[in-house]
Amino acid sequence: MEKLDNYDAAQALTGEYEALKPGGYICKIVSAKEAVSSTNKKMLVLAIDIAEGEHKGFFTRRYDELRKSNNDPSKEVKYPSGGIYRQMLEGEKAAGYLKGLMTSLEASNPGFKWDWDEKKLVGLKCGAIFGEEEYLKLDNSVGISCKVKFIRTTKCIEDGNFRIPELKKLPTKGDCFEGFDINVIDSDDLPF
Repeated sequence: MEKLDNYDAAQALTGEYEALKPGGYICKIVSAKEAVSSTNKKMLVLAIDIAEGEHKGFFTRRYDELRKSNNDPSKEVKYPSGGIYRQMLEGEKAAGYLKGLMTSLEASNPGFKWDWDEKKLVGLKCGAIFGEEEYLKLDNSVGISCKVKFIRTTKCIEDGNFRIPELKKLPTKGDCFEGFDINVIDSDDLPF
């Protein structure tokens, strides 16, 4: 067998990786920006990483691994989705949810007072509750990922005063019609 190009410089891909378990973690905000959702709604997007314990730096390590293995400089490497928290800034309850987020950040970071500058959120500590959710892999099999679900105070996490969310399952065939009685439709009312 001939030696492959770049073999000596290649990162060994063994299939092993560090897994994050659902639960509460003390985290820090590594990036904060205002963005627009896929439905064109304003939102605050926080990238967080674990700041303490055995998984400290979990998402930064994964991000660095993705950047190192990216062979296409034109391809943007994104921060791992499990460490992204999105807070909607539009809608009936948006102000209350944002105020809850900022109250948690103020309580977790003595001296911090929210002043509407999202750049000042970078470096702040927070409590984060992670839960698992199913996703569809490229080969159509189902995988499970662990993602940040809620931001709370660091004290909430330290005290164990939280509940881990249940596994969020993918919808199964027919779920979108669950509770819908097809026999109720009168075909005379259809527009075609």
